[in-house]
Amino acid sequence: MVFGGGDAVGRPGGEAEPARATRRQFGAWALGMGLAAPTIASAQLLPNPTVDPRVLQSVATDPRLIRFYALRGWTPAWTDDQARQFSQALDGAVRHGLDGDAFRPPAARDPASREAGLTLAALTYADALARGLVDPTKLFKLFTLERQTVDVAPGLSQALDRRGIGAWLDGLAPRDAEYKTLSAAYVALRAQIGQAGVSAIPQGGAIQPGGQDYRVPMIAQRLYDLGYLTGPPMASQTLSAPISEALKLIQAENGMQPTGRVGNTTVAVLNAGPTDHARQLVLNLERRRWLRREAPATRIDVNTAAAFLTFYRDGAMDWAARTVVGSANRATPSLQSAFSQLVVNPPWNVPASIARAEILPRGAAYLRRQNMYVTGGRVVQRPGPTAALGLVKFDMQNPYAIYLHDTPSKSLFARAARHRSHGCVRVENAVEFARHLSELYGASERFEEVLASGKTGVVPLAAIIPVRLLYHTAFVDDQGKVVYRSDPYGWDITLATALGLDRPRSTLNPEEATPDPDTAPLGP
Repeated sequence: MVFGGGDAVGRPGGEAEPARATRRQFGAWALGMGLAAPTIASAQLLPNPTVDPRVLQSVATDPRLIRFYALRGWTPAWTDDQARQFSQALDGAVRHGLDGDAFRPPAARDPASREAGLTLAALTYADALARGLVDPTKLFKLFTLERQTVDVAPGLSQALDRRGIGAWLDGLAPRDAEYKTLSAAYVALRAQIGQAGVSAIPQGGAIQPGGQDYRVPMIAQRLYDLGYLTGPPMASQTLSAPISEALKLIQAENGMQPTGRVGNTTVAVLNAGPTDHARQLVLNLERRRWLRREAPATRIDVNTAAAFLTFYRDGAMDWAARTVVGSANRATPSLQSAFSQLVVNPPWNVPASIARAEILPRGAAYLRRQNMYVTGGRVVQRPGPTAALGLVKFDMQNPYAIYLHDTPSKSLFARAARHRSHGCVRVENAVEFARHLSELYGASERFEEVLASGKTGVVPLAAIIPVRLLYHTAFVDDQGKVVYRSDPYGWDITLATALGLDRPRSTLNPEEATPDPDTAPLGP
């Protein structure tokens, strides 16, 4: 599958294929609007004679075109110079993981059709840069993250009148440092696609530390090539301690348990090449185009794909922590909410679905052991250090019962794969984090008083703290390195399908992401 350009890239099996993904999508849009699907030849722009507004009205039947030209009193917008600028802008679409040829206007039969085709193509490309190619609210059951709001029709009209369409388009995409770093990494990876690659490590049986297998020299060489193993790799077929330690590093970075053993999941990670990572970057650049450009300077971001939390205060990172998030079958949604108070020593009002499926069938003795009771048809767990919410709840206000909280199951934070909850977000060192927030926002004395009492109490904060639950499988870490994580919820696959891309490979063993209901710690 081709990402963001007109040349071919290798399939996982090494066979090249022509570009088709976003071009096919745009072709469907264009055909639905009475225009011909774009072709490479259509990039040869015709001269730009005067366009008859009456003819333009007869061909510009798409609602977006009608609105655009109504704003201009049906005055034609394009000159040859602006058309060339637009073509040059499409040449740079690769920086955004987009196929510029997919947006080029169709070959035109007359000046009015050429005018309308250029406008429709520019509006479509502008919207892709400003808000993404697909609408996440239609792709996912729940998506409430604040989105970018840009009216591209008047913006395009003004840019054409100012003879500055190239600069205007360039300003629509995200301009933050992370987006630029991911973009640069994508461009670099595309340059590697098609070059002579290394042979794939075969799948096979598990290799334990100290065990022997003919694939060990290939594994050692791959670890060396990727920078995880120092010194020239040995030809020995023994999975030595240095190789095992290097495997632990790459396993942890990919959201796996760092066992140091080799299974098929680890082999898939080692075999991931430029095409796999380029595809992953295309998906994550798209996700960032969905979001409002100006994120709140003070906020909490939770990356649910990688299961970690970052608290930003006045634009700078102030606190970071591991989290436990929803399991594969109870995914934590992409949600934006906020809280302005802490609930200390909180009870747990068990959602009815969890109560029916996992608690009530275990009987009255189980409820007593878990310090639970039934009231008004609802199951409630009394507060305490062993209660599911731990000692503090960050009281996010939303209708979905999704919030951040403490947990008595501290051992889960030591795991690399931390997709183990019913959908809420468990926070490592939650009491210390809550104490930090109470000190920042004028509630320290009240927090300590309620915490020591052992009784449920609300601690108001002198601030409203937004929380964003994001799903980013490629991101930039605090060292400036691009990190790739697996796809525990399968949302990379969902998005790739919507974009017409080849199905990405998920490198996470589902057994590591889905809790066993008989042994998983109780909690939201």
